[in-house]
Amino acid sequence: MPKPKIVGLIALFVLWILFSVWQRSEHVHQCTLIRASLSSQAESLTGAVTSGVKSHRWFGPFVRQQLPSTLEILAGSKNVRAIAVVVLDGSEDVFVAGDRDAIDFSLPIGEHVVDNTLQVVEHFSMQNTGPPNGRFGEPLDVPETVDFRSIIVLDRTAMMAQVYFEARNRLLIFALGTLFLIAAGTLWQYTVRLAQAEGTNRVLQTETRHLRELGQAAAGLAHETRNPLGLIRGWTQRLASAGLPNAEQQEQAEAVLEECDRVTARINQFLAFARQAEIDLQSVCVLDLVQELSVLLQSDLDAGELKLETKIPKPTSTIRADRDQLRQILFNLTQNAIAFAPPGSTITISLGPSRVKTEVSRGTFCLEVIDQGPGVPAEIADHLFEPYVTRRAGGTGLGLSIVRRIAVAHGWQVGYHPGTDGGSVIWIDGIQVAK
Repeated sequence: MPKPKIVGLIALFVLWILFSVWQRSEHVHQCTLIRASLSSQAESLTGAVTSGVKSHRWFGPFVRQQLPSTLEILAGSKNVRAIAVVVLDGSEDVFVAGDRDAIDFSLPIGEHVVDNTLQVVEHFSMQNTGPPNGRFGEPLDVPETVDFRSIIVLDRTAMMAQVYFEARNRLLIFALGTLFLIAAGTLWQYTVRLAQAEGTNRVLQTETRHLRELGQAAAGLAHETRNPLGLIRGWTQRLASAGLPNAEQQEQAEAVLEECDRVTARINQFLAFARQAEIDLQSVCVLDLVQELSVLLQSDLDAGELKLETKIPKPTSTIRADRDQLRQILFNLTQNAIAFAPPGSTITISLGPSRVKTEVSRGTFCLEVIDQGPGVPAEIADHLFEPYVTRRAGGTGLGLSIVRRIAVAHGWQVGYHPGTDGGSVIWIDGIQVAK
């Protein structure tokens, strides 16, 4: 994986972690505020109860009569399930408003969560300064202070609903934020790849233009070389045909003719490689082409005591291709096979179903040229179709390169693999049969 991509993924992951931590802390903070609001309400109600009791000079019959109605009013507040005041003067009088069953009187001082309620228990005292005399003038025997315990019971249902709503919203924000980061990362990766692709495309265009200009220049040079070479060969042919004074000069003239023919063949191969003709697709019968080539190469086959065999079913023998360029492919591959096939062996040209089993390759065919020679050395097998890579002495290494260029221009695949019983198999796959 390229280093910039790794750095980008790490940065995106770090941002995601920071975003996750931030959303988690925000959720905890909001939940704390929601719970604190309920505790604050309980504190306010406790203060109201305490103030209501301590506002009187003494805890007498009047206060005992008024306290239940005061608690009823407070119990009507939002979220309040029950309110209780326990008098700790020995009488253990209890004043309750609301749902008495919801109150747990055994709880100690503080806040407690009981089932679905929040119960706040507080202790307070009041100075009991009663009147100096009773109804008949006798002094009243009342304690100096009276202790109380207040119990506020609040319903946590609404608070839990708020917590759930907050959690749901936070999860939604987290999911949207994650999707945004993924989209941003994807966009960044796409932008980087697009910039890289544009840069590569500019380099390739420059190289292609340079190679095209170089090929044109080389092709022009080849033409300029072939013209005087043809003149040299013509005059040498005339001299050799007329007869030279001695045998040595005659042999030298024939050697010049052979070299002229060899150089001309090399120039023709170079021109074929440098200038790729336009593809003219038509229906071509492979059997007819092979028959033409067998006649053309019969002398070479006879010299090597070789046999050319075809395995091309007639229903699939007609394919879509450029006839001249397909002929060039078959000529190059057959000539290659003749060069390496041992005497008395067979060269096979076959056309069968595609070797690649995919949806795209369904209905396509594979052309193979098989020989029984020594095969391709392992050190050049991966570079066999590159220019100037050859496995025979005196070869130019352009024959298979021309085959690959023509195959690619047709949208075909080309490759090599060793034969099952030795030898070489050069294959061209992705060929469409003419309908």
